Amino acid sequence: MKKILNLFLYKLRNGEYFQFMSDFKSLLVILTPAAIHSEAEFADFDAALTKLDDELRVDQGTVLTEQLQNLDQDRDNVWRAIDMRINATLLCTIPEEVEAAKSLRRLFDLYGDVRRVSYNEETAGLTNLGGDLTQRENAGFVATCGLGTWVSHLNNLNVAFKAKQDERDTVLANKNSGNAKVVRLEIDPLYELMVERVNALVSLNMQTPQIENFIIELNQKIKTLENTIAIREGRKDSGEEEEPPTPEDE
Repeated sequence: MKKILNLFLYKLRNGEYFQFMSDFKSLLVILTPAAIHSEAEFADFDAALTKLDDELRVDQGTVLTEQLQNLDQDRDNVWRAIDMRINATLLCTIPEEVEAAKSLRRLFDLYGDVRRVSYNEETAGLTNLGGDLTQRENAGFVATCGLGTWVSHLNNLNVAFKAKQDERDTVLANKNSGNAKVVRLEIDPLYELMVERVNALVSLNMQTPQIENFIIELNQKIKTLENTIAIREGRKDSGEEEEPPTPEDE
């Protein structure tokens, strides 16, 4: 008689825990809580799982971080394109373009490679560089080298980056402080009680084909997590470096 396997819930990281409990819920909805005489417990479990989802919700911050990285890559690429255009213009044989490129080269060199500094330093550097490039004494050089559109685009990307960074910082500052551990302690006994009821039905030989299928599918998910835990603990025992947890696991 197959019963639900034991799983050391405390060994699961927050993301793993939430996914497993979500899978458990999905399987139980198909089976129906009534089939294991656990309607009230399931209602409490579902409410607690929703609360855990709120505690772990960092998706918006993660999406904004990805958008921020994309904007940073875009402004880096445009900066590099302008830098390369200046170098290319220095090689041409049109005197006025060469002189304009020399002036821009000196200006660019004052700020160095802004791609290799922190976000805030790069934003400040590009803000100042963009301001210098649009001043009257330099605007002519920019126009002569055909860089007007590129410089405007770089300035716009830098402004967009700063706005996105401010938006992300606000989201991260206001996200829940993280009481995931407390909520997990609410969920654990509810999960264990429902598991006990399923296993009790098996012991009494009262399981249905639907319950048997529920057990098979849930046990497969448990085995997958057990393998994940074993691999993680094996790395720890061997002294290998383990990848750092994602923010929701901290």
